[in-house]
Amino acid sequence: MEMNDLALPVTRVMPNAVQMHTLKGNMGGAVRLELLFKGGYAVQDKPLQATFTNRMLREGAGMMNADEISRKLDFYGAWIETYSSLNCNHITLYALSKHFPELLGLLETIVKNPLFPQENLELIKRNAKGYYAVNSRKVDVVSQRYFENSLWGAEHPLGHIVEQDDYDAITRDDLLRYYNTVYGSRNCSVFISGCADDSLLDEIERHFGTGEWGAPALCDVVLPAPAVVCGRRNIPVEGTMQCGVKIGFMAMESGTPDFFRFRFLTVLLGGYFGSRLMSNIREENGYTYHISAEIDAYGKRNAFMISSETANEYVELCIKEIYAEIEKLVSEPIPEDEVEHVRNYILGEMCREVEGLTPRSEIFVNSWLSGDCFASVNAYLDTVRSVTAGELQEVARKYLRKDSMIEIVAGV
Repeated sequence: MEMNDLALPVTRVMPNAVQMHTLKGNMGGAVRLELLFKGGYAVQDKPLQATFTNRMLREGAGMMNADEISRKLDFYGAWIETYSSLNCNHITLYALSKHFPELLGLLETIVKNPLFPQENLELIKRNAKGYYAVNSRKVDVVSQRYFENSLWGAEHPLGHIVEQDDYDAITRDDLLRYYNTVYGSRNCSVFISGCADDSLLDEIERHFGTGEWGAPALCDVVLPAPAVVCGRRNIPVEGTMQCGVKIGFMAMESGTPDFFRFRFLTVLLGGYFGSRLMSNIREENGYTYHISAEIDAYGKRNAFMISSETANEYVELCIKEIYAEIEKLVSEPIPEDEVEHVRNYILGEMCREVEGLTPRSEIFVNSWLSGDCFASVNAYLDTVRSVTAGELQEVARKYLRKDSMIEIVAGV
C-alpha cells in the first residue's frame, strides 16, 4: 500500500513567544484547539493535584459558574476536555469554526480566571472517590496500577498508587498553589487543527498571544530515575472470576531507529485482530476474548505492555503462550508475507487516522510531547515502508528478554 508523507504542522510564534502549531483541513467545518501547559504530574507536590486543578478550571471562572459555562458550551454545540499527563496539562476545545470567535473569550476566562469553588470541589472529589472504588474492583485497572508501580517505582509520580486518602487530602489551596505554578503563557503551547483560517488564528493570538500572562516559566524538572522491579506480582482482587494480566518492560526512548522498528514489531505481535497473540491465545486456545501488545508513551520514555483478561484457571496457560510467541519472534525467521501484511495494516490505519480531526492532531501532539520534531512522524512512516524481517528479528533479540519483564496478575 502506498501512503504519502503527512503534511507537517505550520508553527507561528505569537508576540508573547507562545508557539501555535496549525494543521489546516476542512474537517466538516470543525476546529480542535488544544492548550498544553508544561508541568503535569512532574511538578505536583501532592498526588492528584494536577488532575484536580485541570478538571476544576471549568467549574467556575470570571463572573460565570459551572452551570453557566456548560449552558454556553451547549448553546454552541461545543465541549471542553481536560486531562493531565506526566509532563503536561491539556485543555481542548471542540467547536464549529463559525462559533469559535464567541467561544475563545470563554476559554480565555476559564484558563486565566478560574474560581475553584469549594462546593464544586467537594462534589467532584466525592464522584472521583466513587469511580475509584468501582475501578478498584476491575482487574484490568488494578493490574495497570501495579504495572506502572513496578515500572517506575513508588517514589516516582507515575509509580504512586493512588489511595482513597489521597482524594480526601486535596484542598482548594492545593489547586491554587499548583495553578499559580503552571498556568501561564511562559509554559503554554497551542495546537489547532481543522477548519481554521487566518482570521481565526488572529483571534487566538488576540486572546492568548499578545502579552505575557499567568505563572512564571517553569524550570526543567528532574524526575527520579525509573526504579523498575522485574518479575511476578500477584495482586488479590476480591470477588472476581477473571484475572488481569500485564507483561512488559521499560522500552527504548522515542525517536531512535530501534524504536520505530520496535513499534512495528509490537503491532505484529499484538497490535491488531490478526496478530500472533490474538491468533494463538484467542483463536486457537480460547484463553481470552482479547489480548493486545502496545507501547505506552510517557514523555520521551516508553513502556512495552501485553495486556489481557482471562479466567482464573487459564492464567498460567495464557502467560506460557505469551512467552512462547515472544520466543518465536526471537528464534524463528519472520515470514516476509507477514511483514508485508502488517506493513499494509499500519499504513491503512494511518490513512484512516489522518482523516479524523482528533487522531490527526494527536499524532503530532504525541510527537511533540516525546521531545521529537514533527518530522519524526514521517520518519516512522519511512521505517514502516522499508523495514525488513531481518531487522525486526534483530530488534526482538535485542529487547524481548524474559528476565527484563514485569509480570502483574490481578485477581485471585
